[in-house]
This record gives sequence, C-alpha cells and structure tokens, in this order.
Amino acid sequence: MNKPYDVLGAGIAAVDDLCYVSAFPQVDCKIPVHSSIRQGGGPACTAIATVGTLGGRAAYVARFGDNELSKYIRSALESHGADISHILHDPAGGPYHSFIVVDGLGHRNVFYDPALYRVVGANDLPDSLIQSAAMILLDHITEPSLEAVAVKAHKLGVPILGDIEGQTESSKSLAELSDYLVVPKAFAAWASDAPDPRNSCAFLARTQRRATVVTAGAEGCYLSTKTAPGVRHFPAFEVDAFDTNGCGDTFHGAFALAVARGLAVEEAIPFASAAAALKAIAGGGKHRGWEAIPTLDEVIQFLQARFRQPERVSLLGKLEGLRDTAQSTK
Repeated sequence: MNKPYDVLGAGIAAVDDLCYVSAFPQVDCKIPVHSSIRQGGGPACTAIATVGTLGGRAAYVARFGDNELSKYIRSALESHGADISHILHDPAGGPYHSFIVVDGLGHRNVFYDPALYRVVGANDLPDSLIQSAAMILLDHITEPSLEAVAVKAHKLGVPILGDIEGQTESSKSLAELSDYLVVPKAFAAWASDAPDPRNSCAFLARTQRRATVVTAGAEGCYLSTKTAPGVRHFPAFEVDAFDTNGCGDTFHGAFALAVARGLAVEEAIPFASAAAALKAIAGGGKHRGWEAIPTLDEVIQFLQARFRQPERVSLLGKLEGLRDTAQSTK
C-alpha cells in the first residue's frame, strides 16, 4: 500500500553556525576563521532533509515558535523537500542553537544550546499522521525522550528507526522499541558494556528487531538482522573527507529512505554509506552543511564508479528504480 510519506521524522532540529579553522587550538589561543556559514542541523532534522534531498517524501514534526531560529529551520527544511505542515506552533519552542568548529581534517566539535527545544508528545502526532508514513524516524540525545511517540507508533504497526546517542535509561527503552536501530559505536559500547562494535552489535541485536546497525565512522558499520543474526561488517567508502559534520545523520536518512522504498537492509547500507561519503567530501570543499547532502543521481553515480559486478547489476538496478519512483511522486 502506497503511503503519502516515505519517512516521518520527529526529534531534534538545530540551527548550526559553523566556522572553519586550520586546526583545533590549545586553550587560551586566538586563531583565524577561514570561513563561516549558517545551516540546518540536528539528527532527525538532518535525516529528514536528506530524505527530501534524495527525492523521498519526507515530513517533520516539531514544536517551533516565531523566533528567528524557528523561521530559519522551517525555511531550510522546506528548501530541501520536506513537508513542514505538521510542525506545531509553540510560542516558547524552537530548535537547538549549535556552534560548530570544523578543522582542516574535517573533524568537528559541537557546542549546543537546547534552551528552546520542546519535545513532541504522542498526542502531537495523530494516528493518521503516523500511519501516513512507511517509517518513522526518532532520535535521542538528551531527556526527555520520544519514548511515548515510539510506543504509539509501535502499537500502530509503523516501523521505527531509532537514531540514539544519549546514554540514559530512557534511551535503552527507545532502543527496545526500535525496529531498525542505527546507533554510533559509542552508544553501542555504553548500552552493551562491550567496547568492540562487533560484540556490541551482537548484544543489541538480541531483541530480534528487524535490523541492528552499529556505525563506526571511517571503519564502516556492523549489521545484524532478524533473518541473519550473525554480525557482518560493511567497510566505509574511502574518501578525502572535507567535513564530517552531519555524516551520521545523512546515513540515517538515506538508510531510512532505502528501507522505506523496499530495499533490503544489506542494500540500504551501501546506499547510505555512499550518501554519507559524499556528504563528507562536500564537493571537494565547495559545499557546507546541508548544501553538501547529495542528490540521488550523485549517489548512483558514486556507486557506479565504485561497485563491481555482480553488485552493480543487482543494487544499481534497484536504485534506478528508486529514482524512477522518486520522479513519479514529485
């Protein structure tokens, strides 16, 4: 059954003020900033912007007011193809405000102010809205969590992708409710008390959810599925990274879109990895923030140059079909 949305996202939005420096300084130093830019950010918000940029049908739910930051992030989401009609008006609400310093190697430090953030509750997402999506993507960094929304989606039978970083007791509950758990190795190590990502993936996969993915940056990711519980490693694509900020969120969005459109998890991972790699390349340093999120055509071209037979025939053929589907829904 076709649904109006591929992915519905709820969670943290941020307005990111990024500045680029040659190297991170020692304390009490003064260094020049080479360039700076304002962009959209936040885990769920960036993932939804990725879905929209890739040609997917994306929608986002949050509590925003009429302040400058709220106006900015609405406009940024809309410009990347996301439906913002479900954002709730909350005079006191708004996105995080983040200050991000990126060095010459593409590494970043994030300083964020969550003062305006208001979590959405289960009553903020009507049954009909949740059921309008093939998948719902929920994130978690700090309390309060979106556990109540996850419980509602779970009861309605809508698959949940959990993007969880925060190391709290409620994050474990949200992980339990996630049909597709895609988490960084730091969270996986904390939740499992197993520092090796292969072992932590195996631990988290004991719930028999549809898929458990532990991401490990340039190392790639580790996967266990309900139908193939043995942990498998998928290496990352080797690229010259310009800016790694938002790469994980780009991975989440691309992965969610691929699964929502019917690709197998094993096919969604290289697709998402390619999208994250292109985000890191940032057009050879020509793009910043969300402007570096790749299009579907760019991801397909990247994979065409990297893949060998028979992967090229099977996966690339399905991605061409995904492109046709995306074009037909616009």
